[in-house]
Amino acid sequence: MNETTKLRNTLFGAIICFVTVVTLNCSGVSTAPSDSIHSPQGTTTTFILIRHAERAKELGDSYLTQAGRQRAEALVSKIGEMDITAIYSPDRGRNRETVQPLANHLGLTLNLIPEKRLTNTPKFADDFVKEVMSKHAGGMVVWVGNKSPVGIWGGNLEEIYLRLGGTGDAPGKYDDLFIIKVPDTGPAQIIKTTYGKPAGRFDQ
Repeated sequence: MNETTKLRNTLFGAIICFVTVVTLNCSGVSTAPSDSIHSPQGTTTTFILIRHAERAKELGDSYLTQAGRQRAEALVSKIGEMDITAIYSPDRGRNRETVQPLANHLGLTLNLIPEKRLTNTPKFADDFVKEVMSKHAGGMVVWVGNKSPVGIWGGNLEEIYLRLGGTGDAPGKYDDLFIIKVPDTGPAQIIKTTYGKPAGRFDQ
């Protein structure tokens, strides 16, 4: 085999590999763990995943902007009549304020996650899903998380989403609301919807 043929074969192989990777990514193939999470026998546990609402750039009377406060009220309108059994939030202003109106409406106390539990995001996601399955099996639980890929608050929405069998993008826009029903057998059912006014694609 001459050098020209070798080079042609190498380039062909590289192109095939590239096309394969792009195809898999575009089709929404999940990188979730192979040992899928299931609800305890005889139950279906529902997770509702949202990002915190629009945050204020400067700290004032609220950690949220006016649009963020309106979104928090819109959350009540969207899911306030559902059979929610628990609400979990990082112990951080913008997260708490996003779900506090919902908690008040439902008469629930927020389950606040201290900062130290979020320092290892993958471990936290593992522990959180296990905790919900243990304490709220068959129930409906809200998690108001963060999308940032770095830092102490980084990526908890994505990590939890993947552990529940999520495919494609995790909730990341301010108006994203994902409902994930995890049965005791078989794959999870994922409903991707929105609430409140439409949010920008690249909102921060």
